[in-house]
Amino acid sequence: MFSFFGKKDEENDAKKPLTNTLGIDLGTLNTVVAKPSGDKFDLYKIPSVVAVKKEDPSYVLAVGEEAKAMLGRTPEDIVAVRPLRKGVIESIAQAESLLVYAINQGSNESPESINRIVIGIPGDASEVEKKAVEDIGTKAGANYVLVISEGLSGAIGSGLPIAEASGTMVIDLGAGSSDIVVISLGGITDIETIRNGGDDVDRNIVEKVKEIFNVEIGIHEAEKAKIEVGMVHCKTEMDPIATTVIGKSMGTNKPEKIEIDSKLVADAAEPIILNLIAALSRVLERLSPELISGIYNKTIVVGGTSQLYGLKERIFEEVGIPVEISDDPLTVVAKGAAIVAAEPRALEPEVRLKAMK
Repeated sequence: MFSFFGKKDEENDAKKPLTNTLGIDLGTLNTVVAKPSGDKFDLYKIPSVVAVKKEDPSYVLAVGEEAKAMLGRTPEDIVAVRPLRKGVIESIAQAESLLVYAINQGSNESPESINRIVIGIPGDASEVEKKAVEDIGTKAGANYVLVISEGLSGAIGSGLPIAEASGTMVIDLGAGSSDIVVISLGGITDIETIRNGGDDVDRNIVEKVKEIFNVEIGIHEAEKAKIEVGMVHCKTEMDPIATTVIGKSMGTNKPEKIEIDSKLVADAAEPIILNLIAALSRVLERLSPELISGIYNKTIVVGGTSQLYGLKERIFEEVGIPVEISDDPLTVVAKGAAIVAAEPRALEPEVRLKAMK
């Protein structure tokens, strides 16, 4: 497992890494739980969906996969909802139910046995939002809760040399929001958050299909198409591929099969990609020449939307920064949070500086 500590420091330090800790990426689309297990992690991916009574939204009927299956399919007295939108908690009670469920999934015992939880949230979250997440974690049964930036957590989970002075950058492309985080000497030196991501691509696919084919498809079908044939526009030649989805004809109301190709997905993703490029340009404008040279060699892209083909080529074409796509983009934020949870002093300044030596 990645460690901030040198071997000698680990042996002498009074605060040994904790056991029974969890790292959580509290996401708009999925909540990922990582539990340290030796040099690896036990990972749990939970759809961030809660099913509630329509007349009493605080009355939770189902969470996770069971609730996700109800999206768009519930009877009149049940509503399936996402407690987070654009990375922001919309319902405290529903988010608490989701977090309790996540903690129970990650804990072999009761939530009360968890020593420490670290939760990754969007970097521009307000103090009120951070406090709300901390309170939810405490109510869910954790003894101690720490909230950190998803970008910093993603860098740690990716094994980037964040303690170096030269600088590293993480582009975290989530479902509801996207973070661009520059890190030097173990701390965040610049951050830019845009409140759109993969969910917006899905909605745009639905609208494009309606406009082109006069067929309405569900958000699940749009997400499936994005995952199977997703691409972004770039100058590099890429052969388009296609997949078949089923929707409802707006003319006849009958089921209709249509073929969605990667060009349609690229068109749907383009507004989000343009926002990302603009945000990256703003960050680069603010950075010193010293940090620019560092991030040129050490920038990684994480998050579900990073899996769109052509993304790394498009970023290089637009802003001149070569990037690497994470090998496990969906879990690195939770892994980074788990590392910080297991090593209580990991983010303290003196430990970060020791890690340089």
